[in-house]
Amino acid sequence: MNVMHTAKITARVSATRARSSAPARAPIAKRAASTTTRVYSPPNGSIDFGSVDEISGSVDADQDLRAAMVERDTAETLRRTIAAMGGAPVQDPAAFISTPEQRLQTSILFGSCAALCARGVVGVHENILASGGGDDPLAYASLLAAAVGAWWLSDLGTGIFHWSVDNYGSKQTPVMGDVIDAFQGHHKYPWTITKRQFANNTHTTCPATSCVTIPLLLTPDLGPNACVFMGVFCSMVVLSQQFHAWSHAKKSELPALVIAAQDAGLVISRKAHGQHHKPPFEGRYCIVSGWWNDALDGSGVLKRAERFIYDTTGVAARCWTEATFNVQEEAPEGWGNDIIR
Repeated sequence: MNVMHTAKITARVSATRARSSAPARAPIAKRAASTTTRVYSPPNGSIDFGSVDEISGSVDADQDLRAAMVERDTAETLRRTIAAMGGAPVQDPAAFISTPEQRLQTSILFGSCAALCARGVVGVHENILASGGGDDPLAYASLLAAAVGAWWLSDLGTGIFHWSVDNYGSKQTPVMGDVIDAFQGHHKYPWTITKRQFANNTHTTCPATSCVTIPLLLTPDLGPNACVFMGVFCSMVVLSQQFHAWSHAKKSELPALVIAAQDAGLVISRKAHGQHHKPPFEGRYCIVSGWWNDALDGSGVLKRAERFIYDTTGVAARCWTEATFNVQEEAPEGWGNDIIR
């Protein structure tokens, strides 16, 4: 090894040791009074820190220091992102009232879903007539099975979507920024969802979902079972936000039919969803019925996905932190009186 090469290595080692002796940053918990963050799922194992060879050996011992620095920087990045999202809730009660535009969006979506289901029923009837008529209970039973399957799988769909917006992106994310910010804000001010009128609460996902249902209605060869499946599936995805709102309401505020549906496990209950609202807000993401929550959480598939995303992109999931902040469970006294019905 020539003198110049040895000098370069010595300079790199000296720089590394100088960094290790520099004063450590202040603990994250002391830098924010209302938000504390700690990475509890350290990404150290997935990072290749490399090593610097020296004539007498290596400086691989510095990997622990570098891993700690990466963990601290990851926590700081997550803390800043979480603190900046979902700020003060909308205080004007008028903003919680459904607008004509929101009602139109929900009408188009649910109208197209109903039309898909009706087309499925008509299609089965026409198939029976074309085959010579007579009763065919199995044909209608298949439609019912398609509807039940759509309800069952829609819970899984909402869980994956909820996981993604809870953990990735920010208010600056194109297209989905407002939705992501709203989900993060919901962790801080869960009471707001209970005050929104129906169309105001559900309209946000209607335009995107209508981009699925309307083209399906115009598809000429779509089978009856597929029509019913997609009609029920898309309507459940949008209605999940209303089920979500009911899961935050007190039983005394809910209609008896809704309580019965929650007790039967048809829609997510307050008890089942309440487990999600504990820092770091991980798990229990499904919000149609909650049926898939045990399967998703128990399998660890979402954790593996988070690890894969980190290994591939360097982006850590927000649930890799313990972030505590002031949570406002109840609306301010008298908020919205004489305005929201």
